[in-house]
Amino acid sequence: MFMQARVSLIAALLASVTLCCGTAYGDEEASRLDITGTLIKPPCTASFPTSQSVDIPKASLSVLSADSSEWTDVDLNFQCLKGSQVLLRFNAGNGSFDSNTLRTTLDRVGLKTRLSDMSSSGKAVDLTLGEQQTFTVEDTLLKLKLSVRPVRIGDQMPAVGSYSSTLLMEMIYQ
Repeated sequence: MFMQARVSLIAALLASVTLCCGTAYGDEEASRLDITGTLIKPPCTASFPTSQSVDIPKASLSVLSADSSEWTDVDLNFQCLKGSQVLLRFNAGNGSFDSNTLRTTLDRVGLKTRLSDMSSSGKAVDLTLGEQQTFTVEDTLLKLKLSVRPVRIGDQMPAVGSYSSTLLMEMIYQ
């Protein structure tokens, strides 16, 4: 009887090992996931280059002193599916003086920024650097106009010379 119990115990252990291995193998097959997907075009396409240079007309110190420099416009047009949304965030690449004035490479000179939605009769948009703006495309074309102009920062006049600045635009389409 002792021998029979011993054989039964060994048989039970072998059966347990077989079941465990069989269960592990079966679970491995059961946990397999086949995943497929499809890439589609985004709902919008920008109609302007991803990188561009904007040349601002020369301004005299007297124009800066009188705060009467001219605006330079940049068209930002998007071709979209009707009802899409365009989410934009403008960030100052070189820092900013305030919520809508970019720093430049020339001391005491900034670039004032503004944004207009030309698809809705040239309505001004409250452009705040670093904050996201949402535009719902009523038709298939979203026409925006970004404008910049040089301004004097502080009471002292800046030195004469060239300057530059960087404005980064993050675009998300929904």
